[in-house]
Amino acid sequence: MRILLTLILCSFIAPSLFADEAEPTFNILVVTSGHGADLPNFHRMFDEMPGITYSRAELPRDMDMLAPGLEKKYDLVLTYCLNNHPITDIQRENFAALIASGMPLIVMHHSLVGYAECALYRIMAGGQYLLEETEIDGVLHPASSYKYDLDIYVQVVDREHPITRGIENFRIHDEGYLNMYVREGVHVLLKTEHPYSSPELAWTTRFGRGPIFVFTLGHDNYAFENPNLRQILRQGIQWGVEEARKNQ
Repeated sequence: MRILLTLILCSFIAPSLFADEAEPTFNILVVTSGHGADLPNFHRMFDEMPGITYSRAELPRDMDMLAPGLEKKYDLVLTYCLNNHPITDIQRENFAALIASGMPLIVMHHSLVGYAECALYRIMAGGQYLLEETEIDGVLHPASSYKYDLDIYVQVVDREHPITRGIENFRIHDEGYLNMYVREGVHVLLKTEHPYSSPELAWTTRFGRGPIFVFTLGHDNYAFENPNLRQILRQGIQWGVEEARKNQ
């Protein structure tokens, strides 16, 4: 009788005690390119990230994957690719349609340099590393530049946002992008006052129904090993997926 009573009590108590302990699991597509990045350690971040399963794709080989229908297999697309190989109009339209339909997207680090000739990609991301002086909306913007091995002091702009919740101001050894174009109106999450970096380090925006998180940090293993970067990235994945599910 005592054993039966214990089992009955546990059936009511256990869900309330442990419901929040398990990490939600998200299945994402991580897209890289032939750029000489530290991809083994980059992928290791996701191997070690709780609640994340992922598949790998590479550009330009797998560009056709980024099209409507991908949302049936993956919860989110994360791009980490400096890809300036030409893409067709159909590939460009399919990628835009995928995100506009609600697929969440994370644009990380040198992905902001990719597709320099594609104004649509700049509109989707809400910013871009400019390879040359560029006129945007009637304003002439200077070419962007980069500098390795910076010790960057990162300031959290929005501490209440799900992506930055629990993050305090921190330092990271990383690459800086200077004179980046960042569209007015994006929701800035992280910034810096480092003289060799543009102020905006991370922001959110939308393209159609698709939630987009842009994270300019993450050049090599110095950055990948930073626990703040890992937490922000993990929370960025969860934010993107949950935002997309709200609109389903």
